[in-house]
Formats: sequence, C-alpha cells, structure tokens
Amino acid sequence: MDRRRLRSSGRRIVAAAALGAALLAPRPAGAQTEAELEAARALFREGIALSAANNCAAALAKFQAVARVRRTPQVLFNIAECEARLGRLVSALGHFRLAAAAAAGDPGAQDVTANVGARIEDLELRIPRLAIRRGQGALTATILLDGSELGAAEMSADIPVDPGAHVITARIGDREAVRETVTLGERDARTVEVVIAEPPPDPRTAASPPDPRTAAPPGDPRTAAPPPALSADAPTPAAGPSRVPGLVALGAGLASGVVGGVFLGLRGGTLSELDALCGGDTSCPRSARPIADRGRLYTGIAEATIGLGVAGVAVGVALLAANGGAAAAPSADTGAARAAPRRSARGAGRRAELLLRAPGADVAGLSVAGRF
Repeated sequence: MDRRRLRSSGRRIVAAAALGAALLAPRPAGAQTEAELEAARALFREGIALSAANNCAAALAKFQAVARVRRTPQVLFNIAECEARLGRLVSALGHFRLAAAAAAGDPGAQDVTANVGARIEDLELRIPRLAIRRGQGALTATILLDGSELGAAEMSADIPVDPGAHVITARIGDREAVRETVTLGERDARTVEVVIAEPPPDPRTAASPPDPRTAAPPGDPRTAAPPPALSADAPTPAAGPSRVPGLVALGAGLASGVVGGVFLGLRGGTLSELDALCGGDTSCPRSARPIADRGRLYTGIAEATIGLGVAGVAVGVALLAANGGAAAAPSADTGAARAAPRRSARGAGRRAELLLRAPGADVAGLSVAGRF
C-alpha cells in the first residue's frame, strides 16, 4: 500500500472513530448541554463530508467550530489533516502533536495513536526551515518575520515556516531599514543575513571631533578646506561708483578743446587776410567786411568751445577723482591750451574791428580796426 492509500485509509478510520467517540462519549459534569453536543456532532459530520469532497477550507471551519465545544483527539487530528492539505504545515504539525498528546492513554483514541506518528514524521520532513542572522549594522535592530517580532531564541535557531513567500524586515526606531522577501518550497532550507547599511550623515548635525589616531597632520593638503561656495542667498557686493560720467565729461571737454583749437587756427588765417587787405593799419576797404565778419565768428566759436573744453576737462577729472580714480588730462588738451596763447600772441596787436563810421575811413566810411 503506497503513502497516498495509507493516508486515505487513515483519514477514513480516524473520521469513523472520531464520529463514534463524539456520539458515544459520556457527558462530564458541568460540561456542555445535550443540545450543544448534538450541534457539535452535526458540525463534525458536515466537516467529514466536506473533507471527503476535498473542500478542506470549509471542512476546517466546521472542525474548528466543533473544537470550541468538544476538543477530542479525533477533532484535533482532523483539523491537522485539513491544515496540511491547505499548505499550513506548521500549524498542522502543532495540531498533530496536540492530538497525539490527547490520545495518549485514551483507549477511545487508539485510531489517532496509530496514525498520528506517521503524520508528524512526514510533516517534519516537508516543512521549510528559515535561519535569520544579524549582520553588519543590525546588532540592535528589531527583526520581524511576516510582521511578527523575532526573539533571541528564534534568531539563534532555524524557524519552521510554511511554503511560500515570507517578508523579513529590520527596523531601527521608527525607520524601516531593510525589507526582503524570501520564497521557500517544501523541504527548503535558507539562511538570510540581515545587513543594514550606514545611513548618510545628516548635514544638520554637528561633525564629531576627528580621531587623533587617524587625523592628518597640520598642513596636510588633504585637510585643506575647499573654498566656500557662493550661496544664492548671500548679498551681492555693492558695486563701486561708476566712472562713466567722469570719462564722458572728460571726453567731451577734450573734443570741445580740439574744436576750439581748430577755430583759433581759422581766426589766425582771417587775421592774415585782413593784414594783406588793410596794409597793416586800422582802415580797411569795404571788401574786407566779409572777412572781418568771418573772423568775429571764428573768434566767438573758439572762445566758446575752448571755455567748454576747459570746463568739461575739469568736471571729468573731478568726477574721476571722486569715484576713486584720478585721470591725468591728456596732452592734447594741454597742446590745445598751449596753442591758444601762441596764436593769441601772434595775433596780439592785430585785432581787427569793423567800424561803419570811423574817423579816417577811406571806403564809404568803412573802417576796420585791427582786433576782433
């Protein structure tokens, strides 16, 4: 007879014996009423029928209801049978052992005693074993298997588990540091080492003092602190006073001085023309009037532009000095300033004035004085 036929015949024997024991057992003092026992017998019969139809989940519920009324070795044996067929091997092993203990010395439970030993041996071989060990960083962690915390005894021995997936977690305080899923089949054996990596340092906490045994000596380039990064919130250094207004005023003054120098030159040429027409005296013909007018225009423009040039250079130098930078006036302005006295000296005593009515006029009363 093979193992399957042995299990089937054993279940039939146990079911029949359990039914007979439940029906014929005497009622102890202070126990359940006859109505309660009759209901339990009906549930037991339904459980036997469901188990024979391979509906172990429904049969298990019936047998568990019976156990709440009458916990006999036969009831415990059938609960274990259903759990084993549902894959709950660990719980089934426990109920088989309880059934064996309850049947010991009970002449009415000899059928249970005859079959329970083989069931226990079979389950002890089929149940997977899981060993969980503490690794690096997990010495003080709380280890949980499928949500249940493991004690020291369980961590030091192999844990019998049901076939299937199991979740191992490790917690440090309120933080879950490790979560791992392990899947085992029947007769498997697995060892899992829980390792918790060091969390990254919190930048808000102060750095601990260096170990003098491992600290680098002073002056070691490895200990040089990197340059501080410019924070986006750091205030931008205030810019110094701009030198642009001073440079603009200085450039405008130089340009005005150059223009004044040009018109001084034109004025000198006009004086030369008047000298040629007037013969060196203060009386000039009428034809010299346009030249005299042009000379007065050149003189006015030269005086105005040179005055503006000197003022612009003075303002520009003052602004540059006030903004922290002093700029020497270029030599072009100095040359223009020097050219003005030379040209003025050359024309000194030869200023021409146009007089419409002057004593000694020789052409229609026009007289040109030698200065303008």
